[in-house]
Amino acid sequence: MKFEVRVYGLPVPQGRPRAARMPAGGIRVYDPPKSRDWKRTVMAQTLAVKPERLLAGALKGEMDFYLPRPKSLPKRVVYPVKKPDVTNLVKGTEDALKGIAFADDSQIVSLRVAKHYATDEASSGVYIRLEELP
Repeated sequence: MKFEVRVYGLPVPQGRPRAARMPAGGIRVYDPPKSRDWKRTVMAQTLAVKPERLLAGALKGEMDFYLPRPKSLPKRVVYPVKKPDVTNLVKGTEDALKGIAFADDSQIVSLRVAKHYATDEASSGVYIRLEELP
């Protein structure tokens, strides 16, 4: 079974967890607001096209991230070699897909990831392809 989705929005890397001291003496750990908002964007847009069942077993995946091209960047620059790095982009996106496309992100055994510059501001986002392996 295959699952494909195009999520529109500004991809945000998974930020470091934040901690806050609670009045009762405990500590609460939470996602930074930008990371949380990106995860919610991915969830909302994937829920509309989620598979009839969660993908099972080993998975092969591809994620193509499209980032806005800075206006001041020369046209000769083709690849987005600046931050954010792809590993942090993947972390947040995988977390958002947990329970929607697959049971756990540990099922992904092969993953191809790439960063590209979007053609315009509206086309920023990520294209996700997941496939069950035999």
